[in-house]
Amino acid sequence: MVDDTILIDELRSLIMSELVPLEDDELTNETPLVDNVLDSLGIAEVATFIEDQIGRPLEPDEETRATFASVNSIVDFINANR
Repeated sequence: MVDDTILIDELRSLIMSELVPLEDDELTNETPLVDNVLDSLGIAEVATFIEDQIGRPLEPDEETRATFASVNSIVDFINANR
């Protein structure tokens, strides 16, 4: 099982270095991601990250604004679905 700190670091790195050019202080673990940070391509990339972590594809009813709301909500979803 991957530690939450490692998951958070990997997810923040994906968002800040590959998806959106943000500085570290511009993205907290509670920053709203949907509409404010991630576009549809970014959400697709994060969905792939989630699927890699939980070892299965996301179900359509799991692809919600609540799942992608923040770094913390994504990590919580991953932990609940392992």
